[in-house]
Amino acid sequence: MSDPPKIEPGDSARPTGAARGDETYRRILDRAVARFDRDGAAGVVVTAIAREAGVSVGAVYHHFSGRSGLVAAARTEQFRRTTEADIAEVERALGSARDGQEFLALNRELVRRNRLPERAAARRQRLAALVAADEDPETAVMVADAQRRLTDALAAAGTVAAGRGWFDPEVDTRAWAVLMQGLLLGSVVADLDPDLDEAAWIGLVERVQDLAIRP
Repeated sequence: MSDPPKIEPGDSARPTGAARGDETYRRILDRAVARFDRDGAAGVVVTAIAREAGVSVGAVYHHFSGRSGLVAAARTEQFRRTTEADIAEVERALGSARDGQEFLALNRELVRRNRLPERAAARRQRLAALVAADEDPETAVMVADAQRRLTDALAAAGTVAAGRGWFDPEVDTRAWAVLMQGLLLGSVVADLDPDLDEAAWIGLVERVQDLAIRP
């Protein structure tokens, strides 16, 4: 996400919702995200969030364009935070690989970790944010930026691996990064299928990985 516009000393402009460094804005948004995490959009109640953040209802409307704007901000901030956590995980895990076999094993571990039951909510939230981006231009910009950062991180890891001879030379690493994220989002569909063989799903993803990565 791009940095908020800077307000120079002496500038009479007041911080807006875009000025994410504003303490009041952050306090309101943190409470909105906490409620969104717990109860979804229905939990984003302006009066309750104002009370929890220790601000007036007017302060909420000063920083956000009504309840719908607060919901959009909470959704995109949630998406940004989970994406940043994923980026850190990718960089930590894949950056530690010492050879192609270990790089492949670490990729498979990321896939298995994504399938953990406790990550089901995060999978659905990410998909919901992508859907919401189609309905709101501001949400679309913020979600696309966070998503691009994750793709960049995966592609960068792939490029390093390719430089070490761990990738099929015909595989474009950015295409691979997008494909891997598509497979991970496919886990939402897997969550809805009680008849799916989990081992078969993981095994098929690993076969796809084998097409690109050369241990």
